[in-house]
Amino acid sequence: MTYSELIRSVEAFAEKHCRRCPYDPTLWENHTQLVREFALQLAQIEGADKQVVEIAALLHDAGKYKGRIDHHLTGYKLARDFLETVDLPDDKKALILKCILKHRTRFAVEDNEIEVKVVQSADVLGTLFDETWQTHSQNRMSREALGRLYDKAMGKINLESARRLAAPQLEKLRTLLEDYQS
Repeated sequence: MTYSELIRSVEAFAEKHCRRCPYDPTLWENHTQLVREFALQLAQIEGADKQVVEIAALLHDAGKYKGRIDHHLTGYKLARDFLETVDLPDDKKALILKCILKHRTRFAVEDNEIEVKVVQSADVLGTLFDETWQTHSQNRMSREALGRLYDKAMGKINLESARRLAAPQLEKLRTLLEDYQS
């Protein structure tokens, strides 16, 4: 199987599950694609395994079809079963699974492999740059809660390269929030 065939197979699997997410109909088109884009960009900067981070980025939220709580555990199990069907070295499969299992920001304080850090940071960037999510959040969350979320975002990004990407977006979002409050 060529790399492009592998990626098409991963995309089909991940898309099928992401489209079943009951509370985010644009999960696949928006967030997942942004996470993929940022993961590949950060992998280039940080010298991480691009194949591992691209596959992990595509699969990281597949478990959300069963809900947000513990979606990393659901996604891990889905991905584990799926990865048994593809031809990849076991060490890459294990690292992809670790990226999925630990993509939640609560694991960002741990000292993990660069690929895990890339997917964690890309996940936060994907949220910050997802205009649909931002609009939804601005309509549903209090200004104070949204401000706290923006304040915490930088602390959840564990790579300096990702912080540099996030800083102008966070400034823009904070300005929009201030304008919205006045």
